[in-house]
Amino acid sequence: MPAGSFQAVRHRLAGAKPAAGEAAYTTAWTVLRLHGAIGYTAECDLSLWAAKARAPRSAWGTPEECRDLVLARGL
Repeated sequence: MPAGSFQAVRHRLAGAKPAAGEAAYTTAWTVLRLHGAIGYTAECDLSLWAAKARAPRSAWGTPEECRDLVLARGL
């Protein structure tokens, strides 16, 4: 039985994707800016992590699209 078939789990999962994507994206770019120019160099992996944080944020819809879908379906 899929985990999303349980209402209590489904409601939490519906809000988790947008929240997790936004948190990862915001954190990665904040850390990159705090480190300044060194964060953008090849010697530092921060720019790599910031680029990787962009993919989950927009996968399967942007946070705004996910929130709109949740509201439209009444989850």
